[in-house]
Amino acid sequence: MAGQAPRRGASPSTPGAAAAPAAGTGRVLRRFMPFLGPVRGTLALGIAAGVVQTVFQWISPWPLKLIFDSVLNTIPLPAFLGFVPAAPDARLAVLAAGMALIAVGLGVFGYASSVWLAQAGQRLVYDVRVALFGHLTAQSLAFHDARTTGDMMSRLSGDAQALQAMMITAVPTLLNNVLTMVGIVVIMFLVDWRFALITLALVPVLHLSARRMIAGLKGAVRQARRQEGVASGVAQEVLAAISAVQVFGREADEADRFANATANGLAASRRAIALQSGLTSVTGGIMALGAVPVVWLGALAIIHGQLTVGELLLFTAYLRATYTPIRQTAKLAIVFGQGMAAAERIAEVLDTAEEVPERPSARPPGPGPGTLTFDHVGYRYATGRSVLEDIGLEVPAGTRLAIVGATGSGKSTLVRLVPRFYDPTTGSVRLDGVDLRDLTLAGLRERVAMVTQEPYIFRSTVWENIAYGAVGSRLSRAESIAAARAAGVDEVLESLRDGYDTLVSERGSTLSGGQRQCISVARAMARDPRVLVLDEPTTGLDAKAEAVLVAALDRLAEGRTTIVVSHQLGAVKGADQIILLDHGRILERGTHRELLEARSRYWDLHSVQVGRLAPVAADGRTSTLSGGLR
Repeated sequence: MAGQAPRRGASPSTPGAAAAPAAGTGRVLRRFMPFLGPVRGTLALGIAAGVVQTVFQWISPWPLKLIFDSVLNTIPLPAFLGFVPAAPDARLAVLAAGMALIAVGLGVFGYASSVWLAQAGQRLVYDVRVALFGHLTAQSLAFHDARTTGDMMSRLSGDAQALQAMMITAVPTLLNNVLTMVGIVVIMFLVDWRFALITLALVPVLHLSARRMIAGLKGAVRQARRQEGVASGVAQEVLAAISAVQVFGREADEADRFANATANGLAASRRAIALQSGLTSVTGGIMALGAVPVVWLGALAIIHGQLTVGELLLFTAYLRATYTPIRQTAKLAIVFGQGMAAAERIAEVLDTAEEVPERPSARPPGPGPGTLTFDHVGYRYATGRSVLEDIGLEVPAGTRLAIVGATGSGKSTLVRLVPRFYDPTTGSVRLDGVDLRDLTLAGLRERVAMVTQEPYIFRSTVWENIAYGAVGSRLSRAESIAAARAAGVDEVLESLRDGYDTLVSERGSTLSGGQRQCISVARAMARDPRVLVLDEPTTGLDAKAEAVLVAALDRLAEGRTTIVVSHQLGAVKGADQIILLDHGRILERGTHRELLEARSRYWDLHSVQVGRLAPVAADGRTSTLSGGLR
C-alpha cells in the first residue's frame, strides 16, 4: 500500500462541490514544481541538448546562402570563413560538408533532447501519480463518500496519461519552438532589420488568431475530461452492482445512462477537434499569405541590387522556421489542452486538505490497556446535518460495549470515529487518556481492527487475504493459517476447494457471506488488535454460519476492548454495557438486565424481537417482519 502523501497547506474544498473554474496555466504548472526535484539533472541535460539543437537550427540555412552567394556568385565569404578554399569546387565541398555536419548535429542533439526530456517527463508523472494515490488513500471516508470511485480512477489513469503526453510531447516542443523563434528573430534583425520587419509582419496576426482559438480549444478539452470522469463513475457504479442491474432487468437503462454521460464528453471532444482543425487551417493560410510579400519584395530587392539571392533564401528559410513553431503549437493544441485540463483535475485533489490530518506532534500509542473514552462527542456532516450529539461514555479496557438503535441513529458513525475514519466535530475520543488526534494514524490503526457487515475481500488467495490484516511485515502462509485456527474458523476455510490456497475472485463474489466473514475474522485475529469494532458482522447469515461466526467473534473479542453494533438484541445481551442511540443521542444505557427492568424503549425493542409484541401495520394486519429491526 502506498505511503501517505506529504502534507500540503492548502485550503480544503467542499466534498462533492462542483468543479472550480479553471486556474491559470502558470499557477497550475507551479503546483507541480516540487515534483521537478528528482528530475532536475535529466531535465537540465534535455534542455541543454535542446538549446544546442536550436543553435544548429539557427545556422542551418547559412551554408545554402553561402553556396548561392559565394560559389554560384562572386560575393566574398565573411571574414571569419577565410580558411575556406577559394576554388569553387573546394569551397562547395566544404560548405556541403558543413550542411552535413549541421544535419547530423540536428539529429544527434534532437534525439538526446527528446530522450532526456521524455525520461524526465515520465518520472515526473510517475511521482505525481504516486503522490495522488497516496493523497487519496489518506483522505477521510467523508471525502470518498462525496466522490465516485470512477472519477478518482479517471484522474489516476486517464488524467495522469494526458499529463504525461503533455510533459513528453507538448512541453519539450514548446520549449524548443520558443528558443528557435527568439534566435531566428535576432539573426534576421542582425542581417537586415527592414526586411526582418516585412518577414515578421503577419506573426502578430497569427499569434492573436491562434491564441483566441486555443483558449476555446482548452475550454472544450477541459469539459471533455470532466465528462470522461463522470462516465467513468457511471461505469464503475454499474459494473460494481451488475447483479442488481441484471436481476431487475435494467441493462438497457444503464446502457442509456452511460451513453448520455459519454455523449456530453463526445460533444466537447468534437468541438475541440473542430477548433483544432480551424486553427491548423488558419495557420496554414496565414503562412502562405506571409510568403507572398517576402518573395515579391525580395525579388524586387535582388533586381535593384539591394539583396542577394542567398539572403532571400535565408529570409525565406527563416520565415518557414518562424511559422513552424506556431503550426506545431496548433497541432499540439489538443495535447496541451488535455494535459492542462488533467493537471487542473489532479491539482484539485492534491490541493484538498486532509480531513483527518495528522498533527506534527502526533506520537504512536503507548502500551496502555485500551480504555476508550467518548467525551461530549458530536458530529455533523458538511451539509450541517447533525449525526451525533453530546455522546459521553467510557469503555474500560477489556470490556464489551454494545450499541443498538434504529437505522440512522448514528451507530456506524460513532464506531468509525475510533479508527479516525472521521474526526468529531465537537468533543474528543481518547485512547488510554490520549486524544486520538494526538496519535499517529498508522499507530492508532495498528491497534484497531474492524469486522463489518460487508468485508472487502481482495482478488488473491484465502491465506493472502488473511495476511492483509497483519501489522508490519507480511505474514507467511503458516502464520495466516495459525490466525484462522486461533479464531476458530479453520474448519470453514479448509473446506474450500483448495483450502487456504483457494483463489478468491474480486470482492469475494465466489464465496458465501459466511466464508467472507470467516476470512474477515481471521484477518482481524492476524492483527492482534487492542481495540475491536464489530459492525453488524452476522447480518444476513444463516443460523449455522451465524453460530460459527459468533463463536469465532467471542474468541476474537476475549481480553480486548470491544464495541459491538447490532440490530439483534439477543446477540448483545452478554455485553458489559449497552447503549441505545436515538437520533444521535444516548437514550438509555446499562446492562441487558438493567435495561429490561427499566421497561422503556429497550424493553419495547426486545419484546418485538422475541415475539411478545408484533408491529401492527396501518391496515391493522400483524407484520411478519418481527424478527429484526432494519
